[in-house]
Amino acid sequence: MPFAYFQRLTRRQQGIYLRSEKITQVVLPGAAALRPLVAELRAALENGDRALTESACQLLAGAMAQALGLPPVRVTVLAARPHARWGELHGLYETANRPGQPPQITLWMRTARQKRVVAFRTFLRTLLHEMGHHLDYTLLRLGDSLHTQGFYQRESHLFHQLVTDGGPGMATLEEQLARMERTVNDYAAAIKGVPDATLSKRPDEKNWSAKEVVCHVRDTEESFMIRFQSVMAMDEPKFLPVEPDRWAIERQYARHDVHEAIAVFKGRRDETLKFLRGLKPEQWQRGGIHATRGKMTVKDFVELMAWHDDNHLDQLKRALDGKP
Repeated sequence: MPFAYFQRLTRRQQGIYLRSEKITQVVLPGAAALRPLVAELRAALENGDRALTESACQLLAGAMAQALGLPPVRVTVLAARPHARWGELHGLYETANRPGQPPQITLWMRTARQKRVVAFRTFLRTLLHEMGHHLDYTLLRLGDSLHTQGFYQRESHLFHQLVTDGGPGMATLEEQLARMERTVNDYAAAIKGVPDATLSKRPDEKNWSAKEVVCHVRDTEESFMIRFQSVMAMDEPKFLPVEPDRWAIERQYARHDVHEAIAVFKGRRDETLKFLRGLKPEQWQRGGIHATRGKMTVKDFVELMAWHDDNHLDQLKRALDGKP
């Protein structure tokens, strides 16, 4: 495994890394019975209620720990994510400091810059990511918890046991692609007949106008395609974080023609879908290293894109109503 990160590890850590790589699944007994708790978490989060979200997280984490035979873990949910040059902190796992004290998971439910509630699937994945560290230290007894490919596969396995097999809004890959195919028409319909002054007006100083939202999805579509091409050309490339707010300013989104932006977005989305539908089964599992989400396969990126479409369509509609 001759890559720089692995070579920097101690001999002990290299052994842990290799053991972690080999474990790709963790079967969650009674996963179906836990899905109502997932639905409760979704409702609490989307309602923006921090206390209820924390309670729902604690219930789900406790039920998972009991099902897996793990020691208890405490979950705390805070407001806006910490932010620094390296990006935003989504979650944190801390081992117990004193005997008898449970380990601590801390999650943040709002984005750092615009203080929006984090999308449900992203938030749930963050909780499962931190539970993955708890698993490494307790059930798997690895002695350390490293971000290996096996670690991210275990996280995804837990997620799909709780989510993909059922529940509201838990789309299959084909449903996600179908959603992506509808997106451009949904955006075009939302802005049809709306005067430019309304399209260009921000609901407040921090939140984008409808026009800026359209320009954002147009430009991120290009970014996603570049990532797909990199994944096909290289083994696990690393992706730098994008800076959407900086793009909006530097690229002067407010001065763009929104209908031209929609047309460019359509061309890029058609290209993306043609590329994705031409992939061979094994190519869907190729991936890269996202700056904040870690290892992501092409399939993971498609899930992110489908969520991204819905998230920003909702933002666009709020902007047209003058709501942040």
